[in-house]
Amino acid sequence: MVESQQDNQGKRDLSSRLVAILKDVAGDEAPAVVTTGLRVLFLTIAAATLALWFASLIPAYESWGDPREDGFSFIPASYTTITLLPVGIFLLIGAIVGRGKPLARARKALYISIALLFIVMAFLILQFIANTPEN
Repeated sequence: MVESQQDNQGKRDLSSRLVAILKDVAGDEAPAVVTTGLRVLFLTIAAATLALWFASLIPAYESWGDPREDGFSFIPASYTTITLLPVGIFLLIGAIVGRGKPLARARKALYISIALLFIVMAFLILQFIANTPEN
């Protein structure tokens, strides 16, 4: 019985060290309160992300009830629901709460949303270039 308690103690010690290492790598250290400028940035990027998610729903709404619809208009909505919607919600909650874990999640979501918005804007620019008539 003494050996099992020592094994459990060793496992708890190992697990606590692993958790500490993961927290150190993740960088969950966030300031106690967010500044007003950072809240505005969170709200702006959240609005852009959620607006892009909402814009992806428009083709599905327009083709609703069309007998010639083959389902491809729902692909943008499904991809943006998986990627942009959670990121936008994390940013919005982080901007509203402004401290603790929501703030740490919002900081990570900020980097992810900026990268996603950059990729989407690059594809839209390439689409615009490809659709322009040649002279």
